[in-house]
Formats: sequence, C-alpha cells, structure tokens
Amino acid sequence: MFALMEPARFPAFSAEALDGTAYVAPRDFAGARNVIVVGFALEQRGEIESWGRYLDALVRGRSDVRARLYALLGGGAKMMRGVILSAMRKALPQPELRASTIVHFTDVDAFCRAAGITDRKHLALFVVDPDGAIAWRGSGAYSEDTAASIDAALVRA
Repeated sequence: MFALMEPARFPAFSAEALDGTAYVAPRDFAGARNVIVVGFALEQRGEIESWGRYLDALVRGRSDVRARLYALLGGGAKMMRGVILSAMRKALPQPELRASTIVHFTDVDAFCRAAGITDRKHLALFVVDPDGAIAWRGSGAYSEDTAASIDAALVRA
C-alpha cells in the first residue's frame, strides 16, 4: 500500500503590500506560479537587490509568473509600524516594487516553522504553485545556479 504525500504548503496569512493593496495567501497565488523571496532584516538588502534583475526579467518575460518579496517583521513594537512602512515606501518609489512587496508583521518563529525555514541569516526563496503548494525552495543571494534551479522548477509545472 502506498500513501500519497501532500506537498508542503506555503503558510496562509493576510497582510498589505507597500502600495496599500490587501494581500491574502494562498488566495493571491491563484492564476500564476509565484517566486517568493522572504526577507527578515534590513541587513539582507544586498541579497534582496541581487535578485532584482533576474526577477524583473522573469516576470516581464512570462505572464504566468509573479514575484513577491515578503518582509517578515515581528509582531511587537506596534507603535513603530508606521515609521517602518514609511521608510520602506521611501526606499521603493517604483509602483511595481511597492505592489510586489508585502510587509507581514507576525510571529516570525511560527511563520518560519510553518514554511520550513530553518536559516534566517539569508533570504528564503520559494516557487509556489497557484494552489499554495511549495514546488521548490532555496536560500541566499542571486547565483546563476540558483536561478537555473528556479527556472527548472517553473518548467516542471
């Protein structure tokens, strides 16, 4: 007898993009494959920026792929949220970047457990299917090998 294993699923949550658009996962995964970059700290900005050209070319070249940056921030310090969001908006003046950057104030440990993220020193990367199933995972700054692995995961759809 064989048991079918359910694929790992990306955690469900609701948050807001920097442009003010409400965002709900997994509902907003529908209709496309999703390349998700999860960042945890301002110090990861270099890693985030390293993916810019690749992700821009990817989403401009494929109508069936979306890219999102999730900035995971602890749920505490509610008084600082406005300051943090304002600084992030100033740092990302381009409308398309604001629309694709989702800031999620949450219990970061619980989110990481649910997503299977074990290392927060580097970005977490995912390819997520339209139904929320995780098709691929990786981490770190851009590299040609990692980009090729993402490309291969997107082909396997």
